[in-house]
Amino acid sequence: MIQELKIQDFAVVRSLEIELGPGLNVLTGETGAGKSILIDAVAAIRGGRVSSGDVRSGAERAIVEASFDIANSPGAAHTLTEMGHSADETLILVREIAAQGRSKCRVNARLANVTQLAQIGEALVDIHGQHDHQSLLNPASHLSILDALGGDAVLRLADEVESLVRERSELVGAERALDEGDRDRARREDLLRYQIEEIDAAALEEGEDERLFSERQRLAHAERIAAAVNVAYEALYGGDGGEQMSANDTLGTAKSQLEEAASYDEELEGALNTLEQLLSTVQDVAMDVRRYAERLEIDPGRLVEVEERLELIARLKRKYGDTLEEIGAFRAAAGHELSQLADSQERRAAIQARRQKVERELAERVERLSAMRRETGERIGTAISERLRTLQMPDARFSVLVHTKPDPQGLSIQGERVHVGPHGIDVVEFLFSANPGEELRPLARIASGGEMSRVMLAIKGVLAEIDPVGTLIFDEVDAGLGGRAAESVADALAELARTHQVLVVTHLAQVAARADHHFTVMKEVRDRATFVSAQRLEGEERVRELARMLDGKETQTGFEHARALLSLAHKGKTAS
Repeated sequence: MIQELKIQDFAVVRSLEIELGPGLNVLTGETGAGKSILIDAVAAIRGGRVSSGDVRSGAERAIVEASFDIANSPGAAHTLTEMGHSADETLILVREIAAQGRSKCRVNARLANVTQLAQIGEALVDIHGQHDHQSLLNPASHLSILDALGGDAVLRLADEVESLVRERSELVGAERALDEGDRDRARREDLLRYQIEEIDAAALEEGEDERLFSERQRLAHAERIAAAVNVAYEALYGGDGGEQMSANDTLGTAKSQLEEAASYDEELEGALNTLEQLLSTVQDVAMDVRRYAERLEIDPGRLVEVEERLELIARLKRKYGDTLEEIGAFRAAAGHELSQLADSQERRAAIQARRQKVERELAERVERLSAMRRETGERIGTAISERLRTLQMPDARFSVLVHTKPDPQGLSIQGERVHVGPHGIDVVEFLFSANPGEELRPLARIASGGEMSRVMLAIKGVLAEIDPVGTLIFDEVDAGLGGRAAESVADALAELARTHQVLVVTHLAQVAARADHHFTVMKEVRDRATFVSAQRLEGEERVRELARMLDGKETQTGFEHARALLSLAHKGKTAS
């Protein structure tokens, strides 16, 4: 319940405070006085759309603040708790709208965003205006209205259906993507297989390219290597003992001479030992060179093989990587991708199996949801027809048509393919007949403005029985009514006010007379500036306002009529 509303520099309001109470709160005043600005302010605090144009001319920002008693609003308390806000009995919402720059929202003095404000506001306040007539005229809105009238069970099942429809759509899209990608996938598989086979056929070994480079170097210069090795061997060991003495011969002669000298002087023993080591080393090197020479082959055929192998490796490097490790990594990645592509048929089968399961579950739920909607439609049609009779439409009939549309690509329901959308298979339309003998026809085609006001009020009255929202706001929903119809609408609003806080902007004295709290909104121009104010009316001030609403001016007859209306309203409250 809204306890207090404060408005500063919003539209043409400079500063305004109004304390609302439980029951029926009524705003009256001359046409154009600014009554609807208060409703716009509540819409802003409820998270509605605002703009810098809502800031009063010359002001830096507009501020709307509202305090709520949420002791009997479990939905709002739950929403606040989920958001991490305090759920004390008093809730304060603030919205600042900047003329320039960013606007701000606060929940109990903590910063919040507009989305959070809207979620909290939805649980607190429901606003209905003349634009709601348009939603009743639009069949696209009828299904959501019917589901709301069906209550939590219908809404929960509708959410399940929406989730299954979304999953089915995703699965159908995945199947379609597989179908569309079959040709490209086949081409990709062929390419990957060729690449894998080419790399596997090469049978590359780790470090093979470096070994082959060394072997090619040796084979290409084998003759020069052999000649050099032979010369080296002869120099080390192959001398004939004549003028061409080898290193071995030379060192041997030196050793013999040092051995004789060392026999006379032990000081030469160290030099002799070193010389013996050198001689042994020269002999070892000579043997290594000889063995190398014996192994060395001059094989042009092998050189060709090595050249061809290196060319193969070079070709693979140009295509798949700069090193053998990169070629191996390419092969592994290609194998993984090919495996995934090969699994596409398995994925297709899994997707089809899941889609079939989802469609079975969806078919079961949409049939159940459709049955619940039909049952709700019959019950609500009867309830609204009864309410219309209390609104001075004794012969009016209201009916809810629930049907399906055929669709060859749709969902199979009892052997027939029907269209399925996010909200199920049902198409809902409200039908109406105002007079006896008239057949039921779409509401948009036959209801007048006054009839629409009463139809909407009847729907809201039925909805209010299950609606957890504590505050209902009606902005001139009684437009175009008069006489007994106006009185019946006043009675309906007063009835709603027994279980909800109701705020009504009205031009009907019959409605204003039922108010538990009556406010008049006034607009005046001072010093070329517009000011809007609101005043709570009591006693004779209220009589005077009702008289103005009845006759357009203050007359004795109007005063008497106003007092009579107030007396009847008081008796009605006492009786109830």
